[in-house]
Amino acid sequence: MSGAAGRVGLVLVSHSRQLAEATRALARQMTGEAVAIACAAGAGDGGADLGTDATAIAAAIERVCGPAGAVVLMDIGGAILSAETALELIDPAIAARTRLTGGPIVEGAVAAAVRAAAGGTLDQVAAEARQALAPKAEQLGEAERPASAAVAATDAGAAAAVAATSAGAPAATVELAIADPGGLHARPAARLITRAVAFDAAITLENVTAARGPVPASSLIALASLGARRGDVLRLRATGRQAVEAVEALAALLQRDAPAAAPAAPPASCHAIPVAPGVALGPMVRLVRSIPEVPETTVDDPAAEAERLRRALDLAAQDLGSALRGTDILDAHQALLCDPALVDEAISRIERERCNAAWAFRQAIDAAAAIYRQLDDPYLRAREADVHDVGDAVVRALLGGAAAVLPDGPPAVVVTEDLTPSEAARLDAGRVLGVIDRRGGPTSHAAILLRSAGIPAVAGAAALVPDAGGARAGLDGATGEVWLDPDPETTIELQRRQAALRASRRPPGARDGRLRLACGREVELWANVAGPSDARAAREAGALGIGLLRTEMLFLDRVDEPGEDEQAELLAEIFAAFAGAPIVVRTLDAGGDKALPYLELDAETNPSLGVRGVRLSLARPALLEAQLRAILVAGRGHDIRVLVPMVSIAAEVSAVRAALERAHEALAAMGAAHRWPVATGIMVEVPSAALMAERLARQADFFSIGTNDLTQHTLAAERGHPRLHALADPAHPAVLRLVRGVVEAGHAAKRPVSVCGEAAGDPGVAPLLVGLGITRLSMCASAFDAVEDALAGASFADLSAIAEAALAVDDAAAARAARAAARRPG
Repeated sequence: MSGAAGRVGLVLVSHSRQLAEATRALARQMTGEAVAIACAAGAGDGGADLGTDATAIAAAIERVCGPAGAVVLMDIGGAILSAETALELIDPAIAARTRLTGGPIVEGAVAAAVRAAAGGTLDQVAAEARQALAPKAEQLGEAERPASAAVAATDAGAAAAVAATSAGAPAATVELAIADPGGLHARPAARLITRAVAFDAAITLENVTAARGPVPASSLIALASLGARRGDVLRLRATGRQAVEAVEALAALLQRDAPAAAPAAPPASCHAIPVAPGVALGPMVRLVRSIPEVPETTVDDPAAEAERLRRALDLAAQDLGSALRGTDILDAHQALLCDPALVDEAISRIERERCNAAWAFRQAIDAAAAIYRQLDDPYLRAREADVHDVGDAVVRALLGGAAAVLPDGPPAVVVTEDLTPSEAARLDAGRVLGVIDRRGGPTSHAAILLRSAGIPAVAGAAALVPDAGGARAGLDGATGEVWLDPDPETTIELQRRQAALRASRRPPGARDGRLRLACGREVELWANVAGPSDARAAREAGALGIGLLRTEMLFLDRVDEPGEDEQAELLAEIFAAFAGAPIVVRTLDAGGDKALPYLELDAETNPSLGVRGVRLSLARPALLEAQLRAILVAGRGHDIRVLVPMVSIAAEVSAVRAALERAHEALAAMGAAHRWPVATGIMVEVPSAALMAERLARQADFFSIGTNDLTQHTLAAERGHPRLHALADPAHPAVLRLVRGVVEAGHAAKRPVSVCGEAAGDPGVAPLLVGLGITRLSMCASAFDAVEDALAGASFADLSAIAEAALAVDDAAAARAARAAARRPG
């Protein structure tokens, strides 16, 4: 396929398929389908892996390189080498019409696409891509005036217009003020360029207010260099045979684009990500942050500046300590404040570049946040907010400013952008009706604190709640529904839901951890716990026991491996909250994308299928046996059971059992008091374990089904992927069939079977699980009420019928519909 309509084509070469496709989509917003744009990105099947492929690049060039040629944009080093190799693989005639450009891939693609759509030549399009950063650099004060080689390179167009005028060609001029709040931003500029090429005229624009220009109306870069903001006066000038028509049409286009487009009204209800259950309705306010702007200045005394940073770290520790005291999150924040990847890097930058402490620490924070942002695991990816939380506290200590505050007024629904843990901890439940986080997610530390505080919340709502917002908002934190300025009917419905929730709440001490169905059968409610405060809250909520103790909290968010005694001490504090109750302790579930810097793990192409969970533990036997000894010592006098994560074959269970025996023997040889024997169970998180459950039951004392990983592995859909949300649903019949198989194998071998994934606390899925024979559900304690309500009045026969109906359909939506159709069984 040649370049569209004889225009220059573009090829986007990136290590990331997602980046290339998103860049193409952005360019298409400016030009539509006027320009052929091919993506040659990623490596492996479907470009799913990071990397580049010279053969794929060569094929992409051949697809879009017509008579006008093609421009290739690349991201980083390896992409350049692959693109150069690709030129050697294609026909020399095509290679001669291809330009590799060093322009930035995102800005360059947009600028080049607009210039190509306007009929630019190969050299013009390539030049436009190369200079794409010039207007941005000038706007930020990083370029000398005149701003850009881009503008200089396009001045020939402006000079041609002047020459035409002096030769007596027809001319027309008009001046108009920019009313659009965004100024002459990319989209109106792109439309202006595309329209301008239709006229037989040389057209220029000049920012009269800022004394910039004139520049030709054929270059996105040149137009951006005008820096035209709201209120600036533009002078539109054309010379040539159609000068008058051109000025009239382009002035009308600019005036049509001038009024700011009102944000599209959302539907009656939109869905964000459920974070914390509960219903909120009230006035909407925004959390006001006062983070000082960090100056990029240098200092005369680097040693004194480094000492100033150290004092600021101490002040930040005190500030965060006052907000997070009593939470398990404080330790992670304190660890970040002394992390050499942050502190040593910042001090090194101060000494090397003589930059000020705030700038140095901000650069280190941004680099660390970028690492977390790229991780596959949703739990670890959510730690980006923790890193920024620590960075903001240090910047405030250095430059002044206060923690985020709510505006004065009545209780309200708070809208925020990526709520941090310290901000969540400072929210007053008496003033905050609910939280709508435009970013964030359910696994963030802020989300954990909101659930603990009982504040309803949703996340990932940027597309639903624009910056302009509205006067009032409603949300349902269990379903993820969001309403802006709800109508009277919706308001009544939300008030009804609030009343129903208040009526269903159980007072402290009213629950004994067992829910009795209408037929008399019992369902046990256990708690998922990550630290001491979680454990105390779960015990107060009436959990029968701890169904999943995530020991990762001992290993993550720190720079050194925790010692055996330290592990035992922290575990003992958790166990004490559940004295006399059963406690299931999962061994370290890390590796792959759950980075433990002190272990120096190898990078993996597909971390979720790599060395993680039990595979990592068995690869590091000293680490595993130290943890097992700590568990046994802390478990003295407690009913503890050991749970092994990510088991896929029976040999892994046997190996862990052998390690557990060695841990017991070592402690016995030392005369150390400890718990013995202990039951050993496995997490069923991968399809192989579910399918082989009958044989695994010979090695395991119990099964605990982790529906999060089981769902993503069964449906090959990463649960945090924004485009695969519909597939990442544990109600899918394929997942339910695997659950049923595990239950049947467990019952046959007299092995208890529980579910400890998020599905256990989902009121739309828990009844299906119970209908399949699950009698132990382990969840966040705050979900107990909703699950009890979903099971209220049902008999096992009712739930079995619902589960069978869900198994007979084709997808998760139909399975949930089957459950909803029988919401009041019996």
